Amino acid sequence: MNATSASRPGSSLLGSSWKPAIVLLAGFFAFFALTGKAYQIRGKYVTETVSEFGQLPINGIQAASLEFKGVVSDYLFFKTITYMGLKLAEDEKPTTEDWDTIHEMLVKATDLDPRFWDPYVFAEMMLVWNAGRIDEANALLEKAIQSRPDDYRPCYYIGFNYLYFEKNAEKAAPYLREAAKRPNAPTYIRGLASRVSIYAGELGVGIIFLEDLIHETQNPKTLAYFKKRLTAMKMMFDLEKKVREYKEKYGKTPESLDELVTTGFIQKLPTDPYGGKFVLLKNGHVYTTSKLVEK
Repeated sequence: MNATSASRPGSSLLGSSWKPAIVLLAGFFAFFALTGKAYQIRGKYVTETVSEFGQLPINGIQAASLEFKGVVSDYLFFKTITYMGLKLAEDEKPTTEDWDTIHEMLVKATDLDPRFWDPYVFAEMMLVWNAGRIDEANALLEKAIQSRPDDYRPCYYIGFNYLYFEKNAEKAAPYLREAAKRPNAPTYIRGLASRVSIYAGELGVGIIFLEDLIHETQNPKTLAYFKKRLTAMKMMFDLEKKVREYKEKYGKTPESLDELVTTGFIQKLPTDPYGGKFVLLKNGHVYTTSKLVEK
């Protein structure tokens, strides 16, 4: 009895002092076990975000998709943005291999459904702005130009990429002109297209483009806007023609447009309808200080 009662305080003391320690120790080991498992699951998830299905050749994916190509295209694009989202969420800079994978998935998604617009926007946002892969994004957008003839945006994006990122107005101009011709194109794109034509030394093409737009335009305000721009462009076109005649005669480019007057090639310099002054650029092209913008 005494021995039994004497043993209880000891067992009670042992239980009260060791149970919290045992629970804490068990929790400690469980934490590491679960954390390790979580990392395994996460690592598996990261490697599978693009999916093994997406790694198949496009011919195999198309065959397996049957009549559900649009649904599969949605699935591949979802996997692509999930993959990219994990990288951004962890502040990781995508590697070259990551961008290769993303580009490949976008190509496959748009091969399955060429009219699916979201992958093209994603390419413009991520491949161009984040990865600097302008050629790859433009190649995708070329597909959109063919598959979305009613949409001005693919042409506009390519033109913008050439103009903004590559500073190549000559390449940008035809895409911007085509964008301006497509349904629902904003008016500002039409003005930009003609201005880029000037920078690219394509005044003749720009004039033809504007004449076509004038022929198709019914709105009086828009019509007046185009006609005014066309007038200015024709003035610059005529001046450039006289500059070339001057060069053929004297073997050099004039120092300024005033020399065209003093040498008798023109009677006087035309008046810019926008209020600026026509000037001769170093490359031999004519432009105006108004930049074809209303004062």
